[in-house]
Parts: sequence; structure tokens; C-alpha cells
Amino acid sequence: RGQNKMSEEREVTAADQADINAFSRLNLQFHELEDEIKVLKGDLTNLQDASNEVMMIMDDEELVKINVGEAFADVSQEDAQTMLERLSADKSAKVGRLEGQLEAVRDKMRDLKARLTAKFGKSINLEEDPDA
Repeated sequence: RGQNKMSEEREVTAADQADINAFSRLNLQFHELEDEIKVLKGDLTNLQDASNEVMMIMDDEELVKINVGEAFADVSQEDAQTMLERLSADKSAKVGRLEGQLEAVRDKMRDLKARLTAKFGKSINLEEDPDA
């Protein structure tokens, strides 16, 4: 039985190790992208809330304080709304780009996992399932 078990084990080649390392790096990148997307979506929610607050101001002549670095500046409601719309559009575009990158990373992880699992079967334990 011992010999039979040893014959079932596969030798890990340099190429296999490179694939395992690539999967690990992609897994890390995947989680970093997920985290960045989550933060940006939170920012988008905050920008939408701010936009709603600006629209709710009764006096059209009242200035709005905006944060610029570590200072605040008074701007018209129209200028504030324009700035919020621009910031929202920029963040939405970035979310779209990051989601595209996330999908590309997921595809590469799926390919690597399929290749490694085909060779090593259940004897290899990759950290994550990219389809989850």
C-alpha cells in the first residue's frame, strides 16, 4: 500500500511551483481589488448623500461648504452639485475599470486552478475558489 500511495503523488515541477505562486499573487490582487471596489462604492454612496443634502437646501442663494484638503471653501449650490457629479462620475468609472480587472484576475485564477487541480487532484489546496 505504501508504494501505491507514493506512485499516486505527483512531483511538483518548477513550472507547477510557478503556477502555484502565480495563483497566490492573483489571489492577493483579487482581494485588494475587492477591497478597493468596496471603498469606492462607499464613497459613491457618500457622494450621493451629499448631493441629496445640497438639493434639499431651501435657499438657492445659500453657499455650501466643501472640503478642499484640510480647509473648507464656500461655493454656490450649483458649483457644489457640479463638483459632486464630476466626483461621482470619476469614481463610477474607476469602479468599472476595477471590476473589469477583477474579472480578468478571476479568469486567470480559474485557469490556474483548473490546470493545477487536473494534475494534483485533491492533494493541492488552493486558498480560494475564484467562482465563490
